Amino acid sequence: MTLQILFLFLFGAILGSFLNVLILRYELGGAVFGRHLKGRSHCPHCNKTLSWYELMPIISFIIQLGRCRGCGQKISLQYPIVEIMAGVIVATIPQILGFTPFALIWAIALLVLLVISFIDVRHYVIPDALTIIIALLGVVVTAIIMMGDVSRFTIIPGTFLGDYALVFSFTDNPWLARLFAAFIGGAFFSSIILLSRGKAMGWGDAKFVAAIGLLMGWPDTLMAIIIAFVIGAIVGILMLVSKKKKFKDILPFGPFIALGVMMVVYFGHDIISLYFRFLYLGV
Repeated sequence: MTLQILFLFLFGAILGSFLNVLILRYELGGAVFGRHLKGRSHCPHCNKTLSWYELMPIISFIIQLGRCRGCGQKISLQYPIVEIMAGVIVATIPQILGFTPFALIWAIALLVLLVISFIDVRHYVIPDALTIIIALLGVVVTAIIMMGDVSRFTIIPGTFLGDYALVFSFTDNPWLARLFAAFIGGAFFSSIILLSRGKAMGWGDAKFVAAIGLLMGWPDTLMAIIIAFVIGAIVGILMLVSKKKKFKDILPFGPFIALGVMMVVYFGHDIISLYFRFLYLGV
């Protein structure tokens, strides 16, 4: 089992290296997948073409002490962070969901969310192409659930909240749950955009959360949105207090949505169980 997890982590880290290429070579307004992906990797400072031993995920960064061998400039921490996160996703999702098509699709989805998060941080935009991929993965996930290939989930198939989903759910039909979540999520974010005249968030966020609705369904999407707003508020306050951001500055919300989704996937049942325990103790 340990060797299996290690192999999956290394494979995920290699995928993470490719994800870094997608993130760093993306240009605002351009295509995510295009000709810009061709060509050898090079240092962004001195343009030195990197050798194979300088491209080993995580290891190269450590050996080179986070600096380019050619010019000595610091290498962005994004490289090892994305590689480690991708490795963790690929190594852990099969342990949670089993080695099933359901787990494969969710691993891909979380990797796409990783790309969306870093692109949003760098450019304050969520590319439509990646949002469409999330929506399509949602359709595939729903089809897998309808075929009954989700043995881990019982009463309401496909939810990460377990039996607690019954408290908030109105249907056990995966298609209805996902269409409803997409509509509610998209409508809610659209209303925020219209009321704030686009100052609170952008239309990319509304489209993104609608795609998340297709991927997660109801009530998982609701929980992901709540977590996103809570974490977003905490981070926003901390950045204001530390004076890293001003009140009118833009704070990309895509990463918080992605983090909310990941929190539900990994800890959704535990979080809502803890919530109901506190609710019960407070009565």
